[in-house]
Amino acid sequence: MPATDTAVQPPSPSRRSSLHEKRGDLLFAALLSSLLFAYAGFILAVILADVSWLSRPAEVGKPRAITAVLATPDLFDQVKAAFLLSFATSFITSILAMGVAIPSAYALSRYRLPFKAAIDTIIDLPIVIPPLLAGISLLIFFNQSSLGLAVEEWWRRNLGDGDLGIVYSRVGIIVAQFFIASAFCIRAVKAAIDQVNPRFEAVARSLGCGPVRAFWKVTLPLARTGLVAGWIMTWTRAMGEFAPIMVLAGARFDTAVLPVTAFLNLSGGDLEVSVAITVLMILLATGTLLLFKRLGGKGYIW
Repeated sequence: MPATDTAVQPPSPSRRSSLHEKRGDLLFAALLSSLLFAYAGFILAVILADVSWLSRPAEVGKPRAITAVLATPDLFDQVKAAFLLSFATSFITSILAMGVAIPSAYALSRYRLPFKAAIDTIIDLPIVIPPLLAGISLLIFFNQSSLGLAVEEWWRRNLGDGDLGIVYSRVGIIVAQFFIASAFCIRAVKAAIDQVNPRFEAVARSLGCGPVRAFWKVTLPLARTGLVAGWIMTWTRAMGEFAPIMVLAGARFDTAVLPVTAFLNLSGGDLEVSVAITVLMILLATGTLLLFKRLGGKGYIW
């Protein structure tokens, strides 16, 4: 039989180009992924540092920091009172914020409003204004402006406790939380409503539903999961508020929420309590984020 040519043929130019592109894609993906994992690792290292510090002895021969906090009645009661106050005020704030956010977000999502761009920008201001400056602005509003003074005086006479009005009271905590958290709530609720196709409302209207009934029976049920996710994030955002509360409500024991309590103990040198509160709020934030993502929440604003 005649001999056959078994020489290996070199790769074609197109094949070499394809291999080169695959290597480039892998290198590019590896570079981006390494930066992502490095940043995630940095965040995790910071969080684990808190947990590690809290589990070690505060000083040689003394119990662990977390044990010292739990075993000291005054410290434990302080953290417990701050947690309950934070939970209660942030829960009330989240309900109020949802009451404002649902109609506001629906109007922004569905209607062509006059000065819509300006209104949209104003709503975003509490998100971008530094929290400390937001607290100062609230304090000036209730202490210096005619409208704010009228509201403060009305509240003191009708709903306040003696000479206590909104400023430097627990109501001030809710006002400060509401001012910041409502903007986040509107964005999260609007993202949920935007995902509902307006045609479903149009079909309901064509079948005889009025605008209110279509909104109540069609839009809200379809956006329910996103609304719940937005409410959860609003509650968490309000619970972590610090600077506006510090300025408007003060830092007394009966207005000291968790972040304020952590700051006061840090200022006084009680690092154990501050780190314990930090770990507690990290756990709450982690659980909330997991639940938010599980519910399919969208519209991250931070």
